[in-house]
Amino acid sequence: MSHDTEFHVHHDSDAAVGRRERLGVRLLIVADGAFLFGMIFSYFYLRNLNAGGNWLPKGVKHYSATSAWLVAIPFVIAAITHRAGLRSKQARNLTSVVTLLALLVGGFIQWDQLAHMPFLLKDDGGVVSFNGAYASNWALIAGSGIFHYFLSAFIALGILIRNRTTNLPEELDLWRQRTAQSWFTWCAIAAILTGITLSII
Repeated sequence: MSHDTEFHVHHDSDAAVGRRERLGVRLLIVADGAFLFGMIFSYFYLRNLNAGGNWLPKGVKHYSATSAWLVAIPFVIAAITHRAGLRSKQARNLTSVVTLLALLVGGFIQWDQLAHMPFLLKDDGGVVSFNGAYASNWALIAGSGIFHYFLSAFIALGILIRNRTTNLPEELDLWRQRTAQSWFTWCAIAAILTGITLSII
């Protein structure tokens, strides 16, 4: 006994797929923004509260304001170079390389800052703790920066590989490039906001 099965595949248009992907990224940005503004609120709340002088205890070293901007600048460069690649398909290979390199350099700077935090305390048992509320808030915001760099570099690497190895329809490729641009722009804005926050010690 034979049985024929017919499959009906419904293909959405490139624009419909692009809009759906962009919506997903925008929802991620909204969720990430809520977390970011929660961190910024916590930073200023604890700074102004300063219970018992524990915001930044006397004698504790802290990072300079410039250190926050060293982490923010690569995000801004990545967002600008990726946007430049949207104007010309021929330039996308070059701009995707520059975008990825900027994100890797920024990620290294952020990781290096986390690895050499000047406000850690060690007790006799070797247990490490943060010295003050500023220190713990700084570490949380820097951890957020590492997350942004890791995810952005992963996206940039995917774009670079796709630009060099695949031949997508132009409309779908443009939608995906614009969707990535939404994320890179948000990361640049987030880095600027955290740069401003961490500049106020």
